[in-house]
Amino acid sequence: MRTVADLMITNLITLRENDSLAKAKALMQEKNIRNIPIINDAGECVGMLTQREYLRHAFHLVSQFGTQQISKKEQQTPIANAMNKDILTVSPETDLDMAAEFFIENKYGCLPVTQDSKLVGIITPVDFVKLAHQMLTESK
Repeated sequence: MRTVADLMITNLITLRENDSLAKAKALMQEKNIRNIPIINDAGECVGMLTQREYLRHAFHLVSQFGTQQISKKEQQTPIANAMNKDILTVSPETDLDMAAEFFIENKYGCLPVTQDSKLVGIITPVDFVKLAHQMLTESK
């Protein structure tokens, strides 16, 4: 049986709660990613900033301050104000079929992978598509 450890991404891009939304936006654009795990000084995952949550907060800032102020307000706004703190995590030993069911049922964009409370990876639906593609090409 394959586990999350077989598929998870371990070359992680992370930010801290006090980093700005502007920094997160630039990182998402530069690295072409939609999910950024937010960690504390101990390396524990304390939240996730998704593209959807970033956009929701950016629209909120625009509605309060207007489009001319958005860049300034993003510089001043810590990620903690926009990130999702109510996150579910999986361990590296979690069976892949269980992780797949989680994605199907909850429609999440990614799952942080933790071990001993430390962030060790993430897994996304795209990882499952890559696995399916690999299995399909191997079976030809």
